Amino acid sequence: MDTKIIRQVPGMENAQSDKRLVTVLHSMIMDGRLKPGEKISEVGVANMFDVSRTPARLALRALEVEGLIKKREGRGFTVQEFNLGDIKRAYEVRGVLEGLGASTLAKSGMSDEINALLLNVIEEMDNALTGDMSLNARIERYQDGNITFHETIMRQCGNPYVSFAFDRMETLPMIKLGSVVFKEENAEQELMRLRFGNMQHRLIHDAISKRDSQRAEAMMREHANQTLVYTELFNET
Repeated sequence: MDTKIIRQVPGMENAQSDKRLVTVLHSMIMDGRLKPGEKISEVGVANMFDVSRTPARLALRALEVEGLIKKREGRGFTVQEFNLGDIKRAYEVRGVLEGLGASTLAKSGMSDEINALLLNVIEEMDNALTGDMSLNARIERYQDGNITFHETIMRQCGNPYVSFAFDRMETLPMIKLGSVVFKEENAEQELMRLRFGNMQHRLIHDAISKRDSQRAEAMMREHANQTLVYTELFNET
């Protein structure tokens, strides 16, 4: 890894957050600053970002779970090569599974506990996007809510085979539920994209709460399948 490249990442000179470290490394892999085949290690990450080895280790484990890096024989990891077309096809499958989860939950009906949880995380995401916290803290808070929203619907829908099927593909790049890619150089456009995504969360929750299974499924599939499209749309400028 090139020290000069990493030192140019906004905000990282004082970063101590495990989540923040994962987000920055994720972004560097996605935009090519960390290239396929490049070696990356716990010691290297700790030195380059001026953090202890514990957050470096946790960050690399998170990236491994997402399929963005692969454990090497011996020590360290290698950045994985991935194809955008394959990712889009995987998103289509994820969209089907998430849509089925939303539809199943709508048919069976939400418990008061699940309903309250989903409403709370939607509000939390809204607050994160409109609050006066630092940009880094806002994105971390949004991602926490996003993960909870999607995980809750898929894993609490009442059909355990939905999440069972998803677990078989979760290690593919960018497929993990609730993952947020945020490009700080286009912060306003990215925040707009996240606001739009949370509007969709509200509509999905509304469809589920009204037990409209067809609308819940269609909206969830649209929300899941268009993640990459929206990312490209809001970053064409």
